[in-house]
Amino acid sequence: MATFHIGLSGFSYPTWKGEGRFYPPDVPAAKFLQYYATRYNAVEMDGSFYKNPTENSIVEWIKKTPDPFQFSFKAHRRVTHLSRLKPESIESINYMLPRMVPMAKQGRLGPFLVQLPPNFKRDDARLTEFLSKLPRDLSGVEGGSSDDKLKYAMEFRNDTWHSDEVETILRENGVGWVASDRDVMPAQKRDTADFLYARLRRSEYNPADLDPWADYFNNGLKAGKDCYVYCKHEDEGSPWIWADYLLTKI
Repeated sequence: MATFHIGLSGFSYPTWKGEGRFYPPDVPAAKFLQYYATRYNAVEMDGSFYKNPTENSIVEWIKKTPDPFQFSFKAHRRVTHLSRLKPESIESINYMLPRMVPMAKQGRLGPFLVQLPPNFKRDDARLTEFLSKLPRDLSGVEGGSSDDKLKYAMEFRNDTWHSDEVETILRENGVGWVASDRDVMPAQKRDTADFLYARLRRSEYNPADLDPWADYFNNGLKAGKDCYVYCKHEDEGSPWIWADYLLTKI
């Protein structure tokens, strides 16, 4: 049966604590994740864009969350913003994978988010080569095996990528197309993998905005596709309001 994984982009924001906020005043920062996991069953880890998580952090995050809580890690900026999907970017992916073994073994590893910068225009050849080299499991990693499958989702932030040809490239590689919904660019909902991945990033949402998303996710679940849905993480915002609303509709 397909699963609806919903959460926020990050969890460790001090401004989310206080009366009327996400974290009650009596919840210390050290217990943010435990509390978060009582509300949602997944989180998107933005911090891995800047720094790869340590092995100790991975173990602690597993301990602090219930099975089958899911973690989706954003690929390091070396992959997307510095190497820009060139062959050396695969080295950065491979560098991160060994520390992911415990999560894969526990069934806690969601899709990796590969988020391209806004100034990265369409390059089919580079995309195709990058996707062809991506590790699809942990068989090449110490402690891993071919049973430890890896999933990836691509977020395009330049509209030159929005084409049927690019959609076909992702589908042929089983990579998810991120439905990234932003103020400056509405989401592209393209079905390219055996799961759906959505990032709700607008400044505001109301029920009329969210109801079509709920329909989209419910249709995906009926088709047997796991859904990964993450709401934006602005320090002063309240993205949990949108996540809570969606939960009432699934």
